[in-house]
Amino acid sequence: MSNSSMDPKRFIANVHSIKLLSAAVPEVLVPVEGTTAFNCRNSLISDEWRQYVLDEVNEYRRTLALGEVFDQAKNYLPKAKGMNELKWDCNLEEMAYEGTLGTCTLPSGNLPFDPYQSMQAGFKKRNCNITSQTKIFLYGGWEEIKRDTVKLVNGNPSIPSATAFAMMATNSTTGFGCTYALCNDKPQGVFVCIYDDKTPNPANRIIYEAAADEGEICLSCTNCVKRLCQVEHTPVTLNTTCQDDKLTRDSHYTALWMHNYYRKLLASGWAKDKKSKSGFALPGKKMLALTYDCAPGTDNGANKTYALIEKCPKTDPSPTPGYSLNFLRLKNYTVSEQDALKHAIKTWWGELEKTGLGSNTTFKENSGITSFANMAHDETDKFACAVQNCKQNGETLVACQYSQKVDEGDPIYVTGKVCSGCKNLNKKCSNPQGLCE
Repeated sequence: MSNSSMDPKRFIANVHSIKLLSAAVPEVLVPVEGTTAFNCRNSLISDEWRQYVLDEVNEYRRTLALGEVFDQAKNYLPKAKGMNELKWDCNLEEMAYEGTLGTCTLPSGNLPFDPYQSMQAGFKKRNCNITSQTKIFLYGGWEEIKRDTVKLVNGNPSIPSATAFAMMATNSTTGFGCTYALCNDKPQGVFVCIYDDKTPNPANRIIYEAAADEGEICLSCTNCVKRLCQVEHTPVTLNTTCQDDKLTRDSHYTALWMHNYYRKLLASGWAKDKKSKSGFALPGKKMLALTYDCAPGTDNGANKTYALIEKCPKTDPSPTPGYSLNFLRLKNYTVSEQDALKHAIKTWWGELEKTGLGSNTTFKENSGITSFANMAHDETDKFACAVQNCKQNGETLVACQYSQKVDEGDPIYVTGKVCSGCKNLNKKCSNPQGLCE
């Protein structure tokens, strides 16, 4: 691209390039009717947006299969034999979010997505129509071919440098996932797409086998729909997370997301409080974002929390020294660990709505909101959970431990303008606002 250096391992479109393209791409609206339920984890991204991206990329691939794409020299690329229709991969979407968007920045140096190929761009969010910005992003990647000249190797196309186009066009790819975030800092918005393409370098490779005529486009497909092969896609495997608590990756994600969601709700002034005159708890000025307590070695919260319930104790456990403990017994030994966690976390936090806190946020052990206080303490910065199905007792045990713990007489959280205390902690306010991270 004209104003950026090209890393052969990836495409990064800069804000300037995106602005130049915006004049050529009209605003679009995502149709809602007929949208697939993708069942991806990030509820902040709509399935309508996912469907739009999926359809857009596959339509580009369809035009390529039909031989309707030309390069810088105005030479049309040959028709494609066996061009796959891509499927959405929720794990690649999550990988994109965790690797890049957690900090709302584009990576520099080595990619966080190896061995998979990715295309990325920053954009300005002022008066942002996210679908229009997405169209610009995808259009920019596909239009790279018009700034490159295709080489034919035994009649098959090889792309010297248009690596984003190569990622979008490689016929052997079966799946991809994308995500976006609107950020407080520059770039004010970020897009990332990752493809299940493990080729070390997308440049100078043959991206598909040429078809001699239209009759050969679907010749190698057992099922061909609108010139694209219908193939199975196996979602990529995500790296394992903490092992010390024996929870699955999805359970970790659930526990972390729910805790930080509730803390953000409280800090932003939208948590329901039975004792509040307004019906909502006062906002908090320095609510820390929680991280999962699973440091290398065995001396971590995950290991200690699992040890509390590993042997299915019939008496309630005591917290590990230095931690506060939330504990719940469910009279069902077949419930899944994820459902058990959801129920327990919702129950603990529900003390605020059922019992209430009011304007005095000082912690009192006999207040009936200890579980809520453990979750909401603004000086707590890490936690860990564990679940144990106990067939012999006919129950499931759920435990979460928190550090730093809240003690009698401590403020559960300091009230004030949302995020106004983040700077003193050398933290930034989250987006959406609420947490210091």
